[in-house]
Amino acid sequence: MSVYKRPDSSFYWCEFTIEGDRFRLSTGQTERRAAQLAEKQLKAEAKADRAAEKAQRKTWGGKPAPTMGYLVELYWEEVGKHHAVPKTTWRSLEWLVDHFGVDTLITEITGQRIAEMVAKRRGIRVERDRKTTALREVPSDKVQNATVNRYAVDPLRKLFLRARDIWGYPVMSPKWGQYRLREPEERVREAVGTEEEDIVAALGPDYGRLFRFMMAAGCRAQGALVTWQQIDRLSMLIRVKNKGRDGQARFYTIPLTQHQLAILDEGLGHHPTHVFTYEQRRPGKNADGTPKLPQRLPITENGFKTQWRRHVRNAGIAEGFRRHDTRHTMGTRLVRTTGNLKLAQKQLGHSRIETTMRYAHVLVEDIRAGVEAMEKAQVARNPHVIHPRSAKK
Repeated sequence: MSVYKRPDSSFYWCEFTIEGDRFRLSTGQTERRAAQLAEKQLKAEAKADRAAEKAQRKTWGGKPAPTMGYLVELYWEEVGKHHAVPKTTWRSLEWLVDHFGVDTLITEITGQRIAEMVAKRRGIRVERDRKTTALREVPSDKVQNATVNRYAVDPLRKLFLRARDIWGYPVMSPKWGQYRLREPEERVREAVGTEEEDIVAALGPDYGRLFRFMMAAGCRAQGALVTWQQIDRLSMLIRVKNKGRDGQARFYTIPLTQHQLAILDEGLGHHPTHVFTYEQRRPGKNADGTPKLPQRLPITENGFKTQWRRHVRNAGIAEGFRRHDTRHTMGTRLVRTTGNLKLAQKQLGHSRIETTMRYAHVLVEDIRAGVEAMEKAQVARNPHVIHPRSAKK
């Protein structure tokens, strides 16, 4: 055993090896004799920690103890950081660790603790402090049920399932449907009147072109931000990014119409890779003080979200119309025109026909209109037929 001083420290340091692992630690002492005693203590503590870790691994079949801190870190490395919006995933996981405790075993999280977590999350907004970067909880009575499900219940469910099915830990199998809060059925909002033209004008030529393509193809914002490489001009096809699943990106292919291709081609020459770009407003200055020429930069999903919030939502344009409603508009118009839900499913990239069934209301309306037209025709041919609405007279 020996202690030594480093040029960059006033304390003595020690170095030792335990089962092949080398430790270099500061003793926190400035005198050699005190440092030698501290070294013995540090080595004993390291041996004790190693023995405790071995005992824990034996308890869990040779694996590390399934603490929330360990499992969340493992989930992040294997799945979370590959999600479409990894920052959102990390914030949800970070809050769960803060709530339950970094050293809490997942096997200690009971149904009652999950219910308590849900109740707490319903009454708070979770924000990140700009100065400390730590998460903070802000009391709120406007938290939506969907927010609680998406950012608390569902991440915890995925962690439980992966711990059980992939990592082999003996965790409980909660009935997650009992913890998820009831959400209102997603409404199908269609652009009506001049709303489409008003939104294009509000967004401007660059972001407006992206909006026009989303309306024409029914893509999500993330999927619409395509590259030139995703376009097959010879076959008139485009490969569109879909919602990810289990951390893996997914794509679906749809045919391009001449109208859709014309929208895309408006960006030819703007950028070598990205189809949708915007022109810099403040390009800055060169080293010699002369103004730089504005460049074309790729539109990002966050940039589009900001543009939408400033120029559409906050400006009161098309009240209640969201970016995602471009898909609803396209799907509604397609089903109304063709009456073919299977066709709409393929166009929108839905994996399940049940998702597309939200547009079945269009077929119901058309059936009603058709029957009413038939009734009017019958009355016109035979005036003595009593119309249903005049039966009380």
